[in-house]
Amino acid sequence: MSKQDELDAIFKRIAAEHGKLTAKQVEFAIREIGRIRGEIADMLADYAGADGTIKRSRLMRLLRELETVEQSLRQYGTGVLHDIIEESADIAIEQVRIAFHRVLSESLNTVSLNQNVIDYVTTRFGDDGLVLSDRIWSTSGVIRDAIATQLRSDIIKGESVGTMVRNVRKVYDNQTWMIKRLVVTESNTAYRTASCMSVERSDVIDWVRIVDNGSRHPRHKEHMCYKLAREDRYGEGRGIFRPTDSEIYSPHVNCSSYIVPVLKSEYL
Repeated sequence: MSKQDELDAIFKRIAAEHGKLTAKQVEFAIREIGRIRGEIADMLADYAGADGTIKRSRLMRLLRELETVEQSLRQYGTGVLHDIIEESADIAIEQVRIAFHRVLSESLNTVSLNQNVIDYVTTRFGDDGLVLSDRIWSTSGVIRDAIATQLRSDIIKGESVGTMVRNVRKVYDNQTWMIKRLVVTESNTAYRTASCMSVERSDVIDWVRIVDNGSRHPRHKEHMCYKLAREDRYGEGRGIFRPTDSEIYSPHVNCSSYIVPVLKSEYL
């Protein structure tokens, strides 16, 4: 097995391990951001009368108070996403460092690299024209509006606070796909960015290859990672890019593609 073959196998394994990590990160984010359900339950209890319902006359005041819930959503979301990005960057950098030392006996200088990755991921503009904080605000607003709509309906119907709490839980559960999408996108972006920035510091690498990793998706051929993995931009082969080509850091939302370093010919 050549050194390139060894790297191919190692980076494929790293991608699989990161996929498992992302699944855990999604669960963590949904659980942490879901703490707002407890805040809403407490708020509803404060507004309830002796019969366990909330008078219609208090509806507008209650809905205004949901602004504090949206602030909590943003706060939890920001903290969780930053932790996830940092974790993915840390792990990717360490895995690349270990792989290069094992296969090539090269010690990569990773000083300040983690912060570089975090800065890039949190400030980059996505295809939606937004940076991370904007996407968190947008997601928080959608969840808050969905909860407000449910509470308005429940109060008008005269539902009990217990029923409202259960319905809020259902609304949140129905919106967790947005949180999952955000986590998967940002975590994988951090992972690919860290891989590329680590490889860029190597003396034996000029190029990287992007490997599309979503063939099970019914519209995978429409995804940018599929197109990038088959593009021969520099005449070096399909999917070959410079480590600084940022379009391979985040090809599209929910992208699970991964990066493999391409050795210079003299090191094969």
